[in-house]
Amino acid sequence: MNYYLIGMMGSGKSTVGKLLAKKLHAPFLDLDHYIEVKNKMSIKKIFKEKGENYFRELEANALLEIKKSNIVVACGGGIILDQRNRKNISSNGKAIFLKASISSLKNRLHSKIDRPLLNNKNIEEELIKIWSQRKNYYYETAEITINANDFNPEKLSNQIIESLN
Repeated sequence: MNYYLIGMMGSGKSTVGKLLAKKLHAPFLDLDHYIEVKNKMSIKKIFKEKGENYFRELEANALLEIKKSNIVVACGGGIILDQRNRKNISSNGKAIFLKASISSLKNRLHSKIDRPLLNNKNIEEELIKIWSQRKNYYYETAEITINANDFNPEKLSNQIIESLN
């Protein structure tokens, strides 16, 4: 069974995922990094040169490639936009939603504006817009929801393990 960490950009999926994988004695995979390595191109460059729709197809294919691998997967924030991905996640493991408020996300992301969906935009307005498009999908897909406002990866990974037991 895979453990899929889902949530908005900046919610801590990669950081918490690495720690969770260690505690579960399981491999860790950052899906965005996997896509970058496989395609020999950064996510930013994929978005710029090929567009978001092309990236979403790469994402869906990558998700299919890793099903039933017994790993902890940090998913990209938009993975849940595609019905196929939500179904794939639900049938191949447990989805853990790291939920963080817009203000928490804004504080974490303000210094990391190298995100394709946030470039040259008002971060808070864009996060609100993205959240409104995705929130129902996060809740629909998640088996476990963890409040990630207080970003303490150790505490969050322990909360996930408690919820899994």
